[in-house]
Amino acid sequence: MGILKKILKEIQVPDTDLTQQIRILCNQIKDQEKPKMKYPELAPDGSTVFLSLEVPGRYNWEIGFLTLEKEDNETYIIVYHTLEKNRIDQNDIEKTVPPRRRKVWVINENKKAEKILTQYITKLKMLQGG
Repeated sequence: MGILKKILKEIQVPDTDLTQQIRILCNQIKDQEKPKMKYPELAPDGSTVFLSLEVPGRYNWEIGFLTLEKEDNETYIIVYHTLEKNRIDQNDIEKTVPPRRRKVWVINENKKAEKILTQYITKLKMLQGG
């Protein structure tokens, strides 16, 4: 978690709110992790998705994604999505069926970016088998 603390020290200024802190942290993590992803173009995306990283699927024939999302003003959630590999259209990725939500965890901490990201990283490590 040393990297997280270092980044937080750099961005913590009085007028930076929690959402902005999380967005900055997630963008930095995304920049580092995106080259490691096999299917970055299939990762869930949207205005409420802060971070989406590829993780193993439940089975060998699936891929998974773990997202950090904001549900409303006060609630952050971690969502595990999966997609069957045989449903990926190699010729036109845009025609591929989007990943489906499989599991949602509500983050009870909503005051510190570090704690929110720590919970996300804990789930990420769990799904990666670490």
